[in-house]
Amino acid sequence: MTVLVEDLLSLARLDEGRGIDMTQEVSLTSLVTDATDDLHALDPEREVTRGTVTLKPADGEHPCALEVVEGQMQPITLIGDASRLRQVVTNIVGNVHRYTPSDSSVRVSMGTMLASINQRDLATLPSNDAWLRQFLDAAEVGQSMSTGTAYTVLCFENHGPGVPTETRSQLFERFFTADPSRARAKGGTGLGLAIAQSVVRAHPGFICATDTPGGGLTFTIVLPLTHLVNPVATGAAGAGAGAGTAGAASVGAGTDGLSHTGIGQKQANFV
Repeated sequence: MTVLVEDLLSLARLDEGRGIDMTQEVSLTSLVTDATDDLHALDPEREVTRGTVTLKPADGEHPCALEVVEGQMQPITLIGDASRLRQVVTNIVGNVHRYTPSDSSVRVSMGTMLASINQRDLATLPSNDAWLRQFLDAAEVGQSMSTGTAYTVLCFENHGPGVPTETRSQLFERFFTADPSRARAKGGTGLGLAIAQSVVRAHPGFICATDTPGGGLTFTIVLPLTHLVNPVATGAAGAGAGAGTAGAASVGAGTDGLSHTGIGQKQANFV
């Protein structure tokens, strides 16, 4: 009951645009590494691999798509709320622990890319496959033109039972659980992904769940490497996105050739 009350209070604060500090320098790589280490501690038999996300261009037969090069994750730092972003990553990893077999593999990856879509528009996109496709198409334009807004993309791929297409859009609804019996057995409240969506949108970013090739579920999160001073409200959580001031993100040079340095620079939005 205590966890449920805390989650409800957290959502209420986000709904009101409170409880989020967009002025902190956040090592996203450290947050993700800590979460994957926690998952391995919870499920010692589970294989957890890491990698770098890149954008594979369209080849005439297939549209552009995210591709993962396995290995160490690149260092990525952005401006946002460290505790809230940690909550996002922890909630997703917690879902993997609750709803997938403890010996099923997980791959976590992250990378950076330009996309010809601005933050205000990105944060209003519905959390589904079709709108992830819109972002990927915008990223293909950004990559080919070497212009756009700089984003980081995180992918959490699991090989559990997955979620049927017809109910996948409900994953981010409050109190929805894909498997109520497992949620009760492992302490889920049905609010974890709703909180994750609210926090991501407040940054302002995008989150969705799609099928994992070979079976399972993949959560994809897109966050701007910088943020606007007063982004437009984006639904329940969007009002909190204007809490900070514009700041630059700092990331290591990625496979896309981006290298962003200098906290305090103006945001790199050319759209």
